[in-house]
Amino acid sequence: MYALTLLGCTDPLLPGEGVLGVELPARFTYGQPGDRLGASVAGQAGGWIASAPGADQTWRDGVATDAPSVWVGFWGEEAVLVSAAGEVRVGGEARWDVDGAVAWAVGSERLVAATPDGLLFVERGLLVPVMGLEAVAIGTERVLGLACGDEGCSGEAWSFDGDPLGAFAAGGSGGAVGEWGGRAWAGAPDWADPEGPGRVEAEDGTVVHGLPGDHLGAAIGGGYTAGTFNKWIVPPRARIAPLDGGAALVLESGAELQPIVLGGDTMLVVGAPYAAAHGEPSGVVVEVPG
Repeated sequence: MYALTLLGCTDPLLPGEGVLGVELPARFTYGQPGDRLGASVAGQAGGWIASAPGADQTWRDGVATDAPSVWVGFWGEEAVLVSAAGEVRVGGEARWDVDGAVAWAVGSERLVAATPDGLLFVERGLLVPVMGLEAVAIGTERVLGLACGDEGCSGEAWSFDGDPLGAFAAGGSGGAVGEWGGRAWAGAPDWADPEGPGRVEAEDGTVVHGLPGDHLGAAIGGGYTAGTFNKWIVPPRARIAPLDGGAALVLESGAELQPIVLGGDTMLVVGAPYAAAHGEPSGVVVEVPG
């Protein structure tokens, strides 16, 4: 349950932070009450897709369609939509059914899913046994995953043929994985501590740390990492931290502890599915020019 109270930036931010839509250009698209617009987002070449599971809709470039999805991505120019039942549609055509997947990734004309049994290369029907797989991403020449067990979590990599390439960084439960600038990253949001700062670690040892309450590392996409709307810092805000240096992006209002979702390549797309509009949680998609 997420609080409905709107919180906003009324005090100075840290040096190097910029508010989206105020100090930095951004375009906001809001859903209707209960839509949860932005629960999953994807962007490429100036266009975006977002799920609105509360309304059984998918939005593309600001237009809502009656196509249910809980996860979205791009297969070339075609939209990939995954329903709550695990039906995968590509360009509107039903292609596969996958039961029980907890995470998805698409890229390089490949679709992979994290399932209770391991890493599934969906279009090939190839299953690679992996215990505790929580997140997946597709890099330029490899598949990335976050695997968690009794001894903790780590970012792992596989070839496109499913051959293991080994661990690349430490992670944490509920974290994301991704590739940016040729480097693989793993997130560790530190959910066990309400004021957990979170962090992301790259395969070359580079680490980006959050502030107390950020839970950084829960989302990775478009060259950035994020966690939740942070009520513990002053002013309360959602911080979206760059992976390669530069200014952190800020959403200046939101619901307490709401998750932040990231997607995109040269254009960053931000989803905040519990952002308020019309006086109620509705969700928002924020386009950030590259």
